[in-house]
Order: sequence, then structure tokens, then C-alpha cells
Amino acid sequence: MPASPGTGDLASIRVFEFIEHQAVARDWSDFLAHRRESGRLYRVDIAEPDARTLSGYLATLHPDPLVVERCLDTEAFSGVYTYDGMVALQLPLTLDWRDSLHPKLSILCFPNALVTIRNVEPRPDDELALIDLKMKASGQSAIESRLFALLDAIVDRSSELTLQARRSVDQLETDMEQPLDEEWISRRILALKRAAAHFEIALEARHRTLMALLSLDSPLLDLQRIREPLRDVVAHIEHSLRYLERIEDHLDELDRHFLLLLQDRTNNRLRVLTIISAIFMPLMLITGIYGMNFRHMPELYWEYGYWVVLTVMLFIAAGLLWYFWRRGWFR
Repeated sequence: MPASPGTGDLASIRVFEFIEHQAVARDWSDFLAHRRESGRLYRVDIAEPDARTLSGYLATLHPDPLVVERCLDTEAFSGVYTYDGMVALQLPLTLDWRDSLHPKLSILCFPNALVTIRNVEPRPDDELALIDLKMKASGQSAIESRLFALLDAIVDRSSELTLQARRSVDQLETDMEQPLDEEWISRRILALKRAAAHFEIALEARHRTLMALLSLDSPLLDLQRIREPLRDVVAHIEHSLRYLERIEDHLDELDRHFLLLLQDRTNNRLRVLTIISAIFMPLMLITGIYGMNFRHMPELYWEYGYWVVLTVMLFIAAGLLWYFWRRGWFR
């Protein structure tokens, strides 16, 4: 059970203490030594820990083994759980709407500490999980306010990703108007439909967590001060869900339109083959008749027989072409 992060873990854990609304970097050992002291407020972010390391961290934070079990469970993506002295939230963290897997974000709310655990590698430009560090206004240091800031940022990011999804679908619609490879378009439509379905699952999981938080009645979190703003956040995610449903409907329409285009192109090819077959059938019949090699065929000995037969065949072909043109087969 580690009391402080080892050398290999320094990049995966960040500890801050809020002093006069400013986030001051601390280390893990300082957090463990002073986190229960009255008047202190800590913010901890743990990113991409292995199971053994995370178990050690969580064991020092809370003795309940269910906390470790739920944080390590890759199938548990949503929910709000209360423990002795702690409230835990779980929801997916979407970095790219096209991802097939959305990393899980666990949020542990203690009386004087907010801990986030995410099974994704930290990046230099990744500020979403620590967005609440930017809150410097007076009276905004409570755990509830920082929790709201974090959830609000996650939902706002979801709204941005929903707009990105719409732009991707619009670009696909534009590409379909160009003479592109049919197999590429088919794979593109399937990939976007799969990504939209996975993104919708992540949005629904966030919605379940937020609804559970709204109905939470626990002395550990004073939700009265953020309940109304939380309802606005829920409304935003419901809007994103409805918007994503329209995107999925649009994808279905593009899929049907693509199938109609394929069918139309197939019909055009069949039309050309039909015209060619219809023209050559009588010509092949004439060729077959004069290729039977019967001994008594007077036309074979006629001086102009060859040219007459060729002329007849030419007129038949021209007549059939004119007929198909009049019937609109070349349109």
C-alpha cells in the first residue's frame, strides 16, 4: 500500500491545495497528511493508473473495498454511490466522439477533497478533468461548486462534440455528391453510424449519473446551492441527446440514399447490357443461319449476298438503337 506515489507514478497523479482561491501544487504525501484538517481543500487527479497502483491509492483514501471494486470495474460507467464520509460518481469521459471506447471518469467527493480517477493517459492539452482549477471567484471553493464546474465542463464538451458529429455527417453528404469509391463511402457511413451509437451510449450514461445526483439526498453534499444549475446541465445533455438522434436519422437517410444510388448505378449497367444484348441477338441469329454450312444455300453464291446481309444487319442495329432512344433508354 503506497503512502506516496513512486517514481513511475508521478506523471499519473496531480495534487493541488486551494489557498485563497488559488490552486497550489502539492504532493501525495502532503495530501494524505493534512486532508482531514479543517479549513483545507484539496483537488486530486489520478490518470491511467494500473489496477495495483489504483488499489493502493484508493485504500489510503477510503477503507470500503467496494470503492476499489467500482472504480476498477470497466463495465460500470454510470451511477452515484454513497459511502461513509464520501459520495462517488461515475460517468464516461468523451475525448473524441468517434471513439469506440469512452474512458470512465470516477469522481470521489470528500468533505474537503475532490478526487478524479480516469483510465486514460494524461495529455499536455487535456484540461477537462481539471477545469474546476480555473474557478477563482470568491465563494466558489466549496466541493459542491467545484463538482458542478467539472460536470458542466464535461457536458459542454459533449455539446461541442455533438456539433463536430453534425459537421462530419454534413461533410459525408457533400462527399457523396462527388464520384468517390463506393466501398469507401459504405465504410464511412458504417463507421459514423457506429461512432454515433457509441457516443449516444456515453451521453445516456452521463444523463443517468446527473439524474441520480439530482435526486441524491445526502448530508455529505449540499446540493441545494447547485440543484438549479444542475437542472440546466441536465437540460443541455438532453438537448445533445435529441440532437444526436437527429444526426442518426440523417445518417439513416444518407444510408438509404446511398443504397438508392447503388441500385440506380446497377440499373444503368443492366440497361446498357440489355441494349447490347437486344442489338446483337438478331445479328447473331443472322450470323448463325449463314454459318450452318448447308450445301444448298443460294445466297452464298450470289455476288452481292455478303454486302446485302451486312447492310441488313446494319439497318437492324440502327433501327434497334433508334427504338431504344425513342423509348428513353439512353436518358
